Amino acid sequence: MENDTEAPAGLDVTLGGIRDELAGLHAQSKFLNEVVDRLHTENEQLRKAGSQATVAPALRELIKLADDWRSRAAAIREDADPGRLCADVVEDVTLVLERQGIEAFSAEAGADFDRRQHRAVGTRVTEDEALDGRVAEARKPGYRSEERVVRFAEVVVYKVAAGR
Repeated sequence: MENDTEAPAGLDVTLGGIRDELAGLHAQSKFLNEVVDRLHTENEQLRKAGSQATVAPALRELIKLADDWRSRAAAIREDADPGRLCADVVEDVTLVLERQGIEAFSAEAGADFDRRQHRAVGTRVTEDEALDGRVAEARKPGYRSEERVVRFAEVVVYKVAAGR
C-alpha cells in the first residue's frame, strides 16, 4: 500500500511539472503573438509610407499640371487654334511622364511588327509581299519604363492579300 500512496504524490509532481511547463508555453506563445502583431503593424506602416513616397512625386506633378491648365483657361476660351492647345496638353503630360521615368516610343512605318513592343489594332492589305508583317501606320505611341513596356505602341500592320 505504501506504493499506492506514493504514486499519487509522484503523479502530483508530474502534473505540477506539466502545469508549469504549459504555463511557460502559454506565456511564450502570448509574447510571440504580441511580437508578431507589433511587426505586422510596423510592416503596414512602412508599406503605407513607401506607397505614399512612391506616389507623392506623381501627385505633385498632377497638381502642377492642373494648376498650369487652370491658368491657361482664359487662353483656351480666346485661342482660335485648339490644335495648338491640345499639343500643349500632350507636351505637358509627356514632360510629367518623363520626370517619372516613363518615355514615349513610336513605331516607324515599314519597321518589322514586334509583338513585344507593338499591339496591332488593324491591318492594311497589300500586294507587296516584302511589306507583309511590317508596320503600315503608327496610331498611338507606346510608353516604357527602362526596358519594361508600360503600354504597347498601337499600329496597323500590312498583310498580303488573300489568294496570293
